[in-house]
Amino acid sequence: MCYNSNMTQTIIFPCIEEYLQPYFQFFPRCEGREVACKYITGLLMDGERKSVEPMSERVSGSERSMQRLLSNARWDHIGLLEEYRKQMLKDTIDPQGVLAIDDTGFPKKGRHSACVSRQYCGATEKIDNCQIGVSMSYIGQGIAWPYVMDLFVPKSWDNLEDPDCMMKRKKTRMPESARFREKWRIALEQIDIAMNDGVPHRAVVADSWYGDIPEFRRELAKRNENYVLGIHNNTQVFIESPLIVEYESQSGRGRPMKYPKFIATNAKPVNVSIIGEKVEEQEWEHLELRQGSNGKPLVIEAFSMRVYPSVGFQKGVIPEEVWLLIERRRHKKGGFELRYFLSNLPSDMPTIEILCISHERFWIEHGYQQLKDELGLDHHEGRSWIGWQRHVILVFLAFGYLTKLRIHEKKRLQEKIWKKRLMLAQTTGKEFSV
Repeated sequence: MCYNSNMTQTIIFPCIEEYLQPYFQFFPRCEGREVACKYITGLLMDGERKSVEPMSERVSGSERSMQRLLSNARWDHIGLLEEYRKQMLKDTIDPQGVLAIDDTGFPKKGRHSACVSRQYCGATEKIDNCQIGVSMSYIGQGIAWPYVMDLFVPKSWDNLEDPDCMMKRKKTRMPESARFREKWRIALEQIDIAMNDGVPHRAVVADSWYGDIPEFRRELAKRNENYVLGIHNNTQVFIESPLIVEYESQSGRGRPMKYPKFIATNAKPVNVSIIGEKVEEQEWEHLELRQGSNGKPLVIEAFSMRVYPSVGFQKGVIPEEVWLLIERRRHKKGGFELRYFLSNLPSDMPTIEILCISHERFWIEHGYQQLKDELGLDHHEGRSWIGWQRHVILVFLAFGYLTKLRIHEKKRLQEKIWKKRLMLAQTTGKEFSV
């Protein structure tokens, strides 16, 4: 329960102070703890905007103190994020867990916030003025939550020889270590964090913006990571392993060949869309996934086969054998939509299991919706690098609070059901089983 400063209003969030207790150690001053509690309370409260000014009014807090919490106040937001992950894993750790990679856009009107640039924005589905956050979520015990998010640094913010770029970096207090890295490289660093944390999981999932990058797939394989990654319909694969003949120097005259020589004795690589179009009707498997909100299972048609991705074979990259998974969805107005995935899961893995793992990305969309629509993830109006980071971390804490409430409520209902079943078994004499 949190109260406003003049005690004229009581804002009730059950056990929120108990929930925040493990995080207070990262605030050296009690004033910082109080402001953080009010900030998180403001994120949890109803309201169209979750920026500092309207939130400070709702919780009767100091707007200046909340601004300082994001910018200049001394507290260990990095250590707090690590503690958040530990606390969330206590209730969600799962050997069958999944790491889900994605990125999301934060539309901006001005051009002075850290790393804002003209780039593709998923929120508006077009090239727009925005920031991009690359994130990884953990899905375990049927619960998805944001594990880490990093601000993407565009190339226009990494030109250290450009005075205008350096001025922008200085104004937004960007550290020297904040440099341009491709989004898939950021994703790999986030996966490494989970590996260092010892987080159990069975696979990594991501959409085609990551799955179509062969370097990303190869780096996952080097880390012994299983993956199910979306790909575009024009991705090319070999249906059979291509025959490769290594070049052997003969007379020593002339420039040696840079790459191995390939003999075209196999069929040429084909677009996965062509494979999808040629799947016979009887070859589609009808699979049932999780129960929907109306109690009905989600029925999906799928086809899988072993293929060899062709990207890079001209340069001597030997294609690895992987699964091609094709998902077919029927439109209500008629016709079909085909979606394509590559996976390095074992060759004896049933199609339905691969499909179930790929559909774990379903939780990311719902997570982003809650983070933005309910908790104001994209409402931060500050311009600094550290301000963006701290706002995101505090939003994660608010999300964690709501998640903990749902977990505890679910456990309470389960215990209630078990007690009723036990009482029924005692009165009827029937054997009770959990």
